[in-house]
Amino acid sequence: MPGRPMHVYAVANILPAIGIRPLATRSRAWLQMVRDAPPADLTDALGVSATTAMRYAERVGTDRLAYPSTGKR
Repeated sequence: MPGRPMHVYAVANILPAIGIRPLATRSRAWLQMVRDAPPADLTDALGVSATTAMRYAERVGTDRLAYPSTGKR
């Protein structure tokens, strides 16, 4: 119903039924984020562990030299 929030379990049942795989979608989003931002920034912004962010960064083959310098040390 428009204007009413849906419970997470309802969404979890609807997405696969319409052909969206939530885990695969989330992984693709992570892979794109680590292409665009340093993993350390993602850990701070999203509240995830550094290990998780680095694992995704390594999967796409990025390293810290691939990001523009912010001038901070």
